[in-house]
Amino acid sequence: MALPDGPGSRIVLIGSAAYRHDELPPLPAVRNNLTDLAAALTDPQQGWLDEAQCTLVADPRTAADVVRALRPSAQAAEDLLLVYYAGHGIVEDTDYYLAVTETDPEEPSISALPYRTLRKVVLGARARNRVVIIDACWSGMATTAHMAGGQERLRTQTAIEGAFVLASSEHDSTSLAPVGERFTAFTKELIVLLQDGSSRLGPELTLDNVYQHLLHELTAAGRPRPTRTATNTAARLVIARNRGYRPDTGNWRAERSGHSGHPALREGRLLLDEEERAGHVGGHEEAADGYATVAQVLTRLFGPKDEIAEAAQRSRAFWAARRAAVVAAVPPPPEQPPLTGFRTVGIELGPGSCMVATLDGDRIEIVPNAEGAERTPSVVAFTGATGDSVLVGAPAVRQELRNVSGTFRLAEADRFGAGELTLVDGAPVTADRVLTELLRKLKRDTEDRLDERVTQAVVVVPAATVEAEKRRIRRACRDVGIKPLRIISTSLAAGLALDRQLGGRESAVLVVGLEATSFEAAVIALGDGITAVDAVAFEDRLGTERWVGRLADDLLKEFEHRHGVRLDGDSTARRRLRVAAGSALRELASVGATTVHLSHLTTTPAGPADLEVLVTRDRFDRLTTDLLDSCEELVERVFTEMWLVDRADIEHVLLVGAATRIPALVELIRGICGREHINVGVTADTLSAAGAMLQAGVITGAVRDMLGVDAVSRAIGIETADGRMEMLVAPGMNLPAKRSELFSTATDNQSGLNINVYQGGHELAARNTLLASFRLSGLPPAPLGLPQIEVTVDIDANGEILVSAKDLGTGRSETLTDITGSEPPTVPLFGDLPAVFRPPDPVEEEEEEPPRPQQKQS
Repeated sequence: MALPDGPGSRIVLIGSAAYRHDELPPLPAVRNNLTDLAAALTDPQQGWLDEAQCTLVADPRTAADVVRALRPSAQAAEDLLLVYYAGHGIVEDTDYYLAVTETDPEEPSISALPYRTLRKVVLGARARNRVVIIDACWSGMATTAHMAGGQERLRTQTAIEGAFVLASSEHDSTSLAPVGERFTAFTKELIVLLQDGSSRLGPELTLDNVYQHLLHELTAAGRPRPTRTATNTAARLVIARNRGYRPDTGNWRAERSGHSGHPALREGRLLLDEEERAGHVGGHEEAADGYATVAQVLTRLFGPKDEIAEAAQRSRAFWAARRAAVVAAVPPPPEQPPLTGFRTVGIELGPGSCMVATLDGDRIEIVPNAEGAERTPSVVAFTGATGDSVLVGAPAVRQELRNVSGTFRLAEADRFGAGELTLVDGAPVTADRVLTELLRKLKRDTEDRLDERVTQAVVVVPAATVEAEKRRIRRACRDVGIKPLRIISTSLAAGLALDRQLGGRESAVLVVGLEATSFEAAVIALGDGITAVDAVAFEDRLGTERWVGRLADDLLKEFEHRHGVRLDGDSTARRRLRVAAGSALRELASVGATTVHLSHLTTTPAGPADLEVLVTRDRFDRLTTDLLDSCEELVERVFTEMWLVDRADIEHVLLVGAATRIPALVELIRGICGREHINVGVTADTLSAAGAMLQAGVITGAVRDMLGVDAVSRAIGIETADGRMEMLVAPGMNLPAKRSELFSTATDNQSGLNINVYQGGHELAARNTLLASFRLSGLPPAPLGLPQIEVTVDIDANGEILVSAKDLGTGRSETLTDITGSEPPTVPLFGDLPAVFRPPDPVEEEEEEPPRPQQKQS
């Protein structure tokens, strides 16, 4: 693997040696850490990084000084961003802080640099590779969630998706800065390794090599043990050449060293080495022969008077041209050992992000993905000339600004089927493919972690999910080899998780969930081992995309007003605004104001145009006043529809999803409940996935003494002769649910009925979602209104829908089974069916009328 790209890399070295507070002793060794580490990384013999790409931040006064110095490098880095900090580390509750000059150890939350802030800046960087090194006490908190009792809150602030994080100590251990020593103990070993190398390591130092070397040396010396967290890709990143590398006698690399006198030949040898380590060279015999050919040609082409830089450049060009002739076939990858065992999991499948949970004994465990994060963004990107390369999750998010048209979010339903990205054979991106790629990644990452095959799952989706979307989810699960046991609502999953925490105690809970595409509220009754949805209501147009869109539109108007330009046709700039608005919304959950800074948002006649805006919580609340009012109306509607419990019986309020990040919504819910001291819990992000796993355990028998009862979220009925929908199953009915209604013919001597089954709450059938159609034929001639046709809708506990129609006079009947498994019309994921869709009439000789309701007899 090659060294990082120098011009596209940035390194920021931060060190706090002097402190104003007496309780924080000075650390003079930190200044030496910065200067010598910078010299080791930018040494010309390393040859990949210049001093211009390295920024030293010595003795920053405040946390804001650190952020201001770090942001330009984070925005400029394209290949590698490396951030190093040395100084005092401070722990308060479950938060970790890095000290600066003005830090008061008694008030770190307002005077130190929160680690979560550093994490946020690194996460927002465009760089493909990100590295964080922390030399401070308790720095293991940056690599593990096992601290202060392992609170769930800490789990959300430690992982930096896709990054390599290296800490000088464990989470409960101090670091050492010995008195009189030039460096701190950890950084000293790091600098020595970069300057002198190691004969025990290969010709290049990967991040994993560095960690293993430091672990060995520091442990042997009785120093604190370093810790790390990384993906396999990040661990293999090359950070420097190993100056201590010594090839074995007789090694084929040593044979090439005879050609190392000429700069061009040295360059060719290094390039060939990289090819072999990347797996492009089949074996050393072929490589040696190929190199011999290259060396002979290079000797004839380049004379001894060539300068080093010119020779190296010409050598690279020659190597690129001759590569196909000297590189042997790529060997097949080693076979992976077969997976042993089978596993059932719970999957939270949200339009914004996903999570997987599993049951380990009697404990629910969240399974990290390949990037080391518990939550996977619901984003899929197709790259390459034909879209044949697929990125899912955080890697897809990181490249989104460079590939706006090829990146698809489940929350953006209107883009699916639009044909914005054309793949092989001209086939457009479909919601089915996006969903399948997302589930395939979740399954693959889970199996890699557990070493077991994932075969079954319970899937959690928002209550607003229509039946067509559930069909697609079931089909995508089967496509990747997962049997979908059941699809349940977010509210039921949250209730199951809380019921387990309360130990089965009787209680009533209000669950408020704000997902990317919808807002939902539900009342859950707990007790006697049963968790039942009492009432549920939702609104499709109140999701977080709407809230973020309000702030993004406001930022857009301010930018266009300041600079006098329009961004209507600049999709990249508008996407950057939306991403910045989403980040600001998350920050406003914990602070009263935040600054949105976007450099070079667009180019104007006057030059590059930047945006820097202070966004306060009051400003955001003013922009979303009407959304809050709609949320209040929806929650009040739930209270009017519940029948198992009274409003006064509600003891807990669970906030799920983005509802935890909008303080005004939290206060609104508290006010609606009417009690100042009601337990409003800002729930952990793991609640829905844990509830899915509990439901899976109930179905498979792994969890006993617990039962989850979901409710119908949307009404189901059939179309009548006047084009209206006659509702058979009302929303809020607990599953399983069964309801029958009598209908009759609409014309004389009608020989059959077309039964159109719809889902939705509008009185006009055309405004609802068509689920399926079937025909009851063979009716005997009779005047209109005389036949009695009984139509029954039966929904079992798994959500499977059965619709039947029976002529009570003749006993003739037709049944449509497995509606949820039938092929749906092509519709967007997390969107509605087109109102104009109608199935063709199966009878060509005559047009039959839909049924009409049977007149009530006194």
